[in-house]
Amino acid sequence: MARNLILYSVLPVFVALFLFSPETTQASLQGDLSRFLPGSGEVQGWERDGAPQAYRGEGLYEYINGGAEIYHEYGFRQVVVQDFKRKDGKSISVEIFEMEDPESAYGIFTFKTNPEDREISLGSDALLSDYYLNFWKARYLVTLTGFDEDEETIRGLQNIAHSIDTKIKADGNRPSLVSALPEEGLERASLKYFEGNLGLHNSYPFFTEDVFRLKEGIKGDYKGGYSLYIIESRTAEKGPVDFDDLKKSFKASSRYSHFRSLEELIFRVEDRKGKQVYVTQSKDKTLIVIGTVSQERIKNIFAGIQEIK
Repeated sequence: MARNLILYSVLPVFVALFLFSPETTQASLQGDLSRFLPGSGEVQGWERDGAPQAYRGEGLYEYINGGAEIYHEYGFRQVVVQDFKRKDGKSISVEIFEMEDPESAYGIFTFKTNPEDREISLGSDALLSDYYLNFWKARYLVTLTGFDEDEETIRGLQNIAHSIDTKIKADGNRPSLVSALPEEGLERASLKYFEGNLGLHNSYPFFTEDVFRLKEGIKGDYKGGYSLYIIESRTAEKGPVDFDDLKKSFKASSRYSHFRSLEELIFRVEDRKGKQVYVTQSKDKTLIVIGTVSQERIKNIFAGIQEIK
């Protein structure tokens, strides 16, 4: 009897801990993402193929083998996956990812798209490439895969995406750091937004370790043949990265050679592929240009970086 009393007294506490654990509470607040999916027949010619599959938190590793880390760095919460099919055998796969916030959704969107993709009007931003379509809206990233480039499939991608877009009523803004990039000559589809060192390393492998103490970063390609990176440091613990320490890191790395100081706050190195890398600092931000650019042009580029409001 005593053992039963102990069990019954502990059980409510255990249930409460389970029901209100961070993972469970977060999942319940997110809601069922399948509410954004079109039903069978809602998009002409396309029917649901099977039931939607959902993955939350660490469950993403079951769905994406070897690629889940980057989603978690951007703040992954959950994903729902649904296949659609036509009577002629064509198929489309839909993934709706819920991220931590609109900035995270925008970041993973930029990670999954390429400068060659074609802009279309969906969500906050949308890019179509061959038989892939990605768009983001609010804290959601939507990826559609069509498996062939036939006209019916491409039309189906856009029609299903439009249906999902209309069901997501919320909206969100791009990260404010994006506005720091000079507009002139910027290739909009080239933008990459980072929230961790893994994303930065996938864009350009500056260092394996977190030398910049990265809080967030943005990269854009320019018609002048160069790329511009703006990397903001975490300042809560040690403050911004010291410029002299940054110099030492580039000098000590086997990835770079031919170090040269151009001015007091600008230096240049050459990477293993022979690309010129120019580095300076402004307050808590590291500014980097990669490309063959004259010294005078470099000063103008760095001077043209807009202040963030």
